[in-house]
Amino acid sequence: MALADILAAIDAGADEEVARVSAEACDQVERIRGEARDEAVGAAEAAASALDEDAARRRAQIVNRAHLAVERRLRAAAEEIYQEIMLQVERRIADVRHQAGYADLFRRLLEECRAVLPDGTVVRVDPADESLCRRVAAEIGGDGFTVDATLQSVGGLELVTGDGRKSVQNTLESRTWRADRALRSLAASEVPALRGDA
Repeated sequence: MALADILAAIDAGADEEVARVSAEACDQVERIRGEARDEAVGAAEAAASALDEDAARRRAQIVNRAHLAVERRLRAAAEEIYQEIMLQVERRIADVRHQAGYADLFRRLLEECRAVLPDGTVVRVDPADESLCRRVAAEIGGDGFTVDATLQSVGGLELVTGDGRKSVQNTLESRTWRADRALRSLAASEVPALRGDA
């Protein structure tokens, strides 16, 4: 199971949750917009009654503050969606080790590391992956690997050179971390005003 397949499975499994959170966020956005419009209308009416420049300046400040408040609320809604997505991702990757395709995934992760760091000889893994790593490392590199079961991870590995100077981490957590920007963009896309639908 390739990482793309895992991420696709995570996305597919999380679609329902994202839809629910998105609907809640959209409802919250509409409520916030309504409040902001009411505040803006109230501010506009108050400012319109005074015809001097000072009243117009105060009106602009009030409207600006209302817009800033709406923007803060929208960003908070996007952050809530992002946190929910991350919670779903963490739940799903925590169970990957126990899924049928994990051995194939582990093999691909090791092969990717080896392609990036061909002189890597020490494979650091979580103790739960030690026996799998020994088997896969033996199949891939014969006696060329040393297995070090001291890494704390929900899955994956770190390949290190014998002198410890170079390493490549290919854990599920590190791959999720590297996908952070895309996940944040996904969360922001679920809030209509942040994607330009306002």
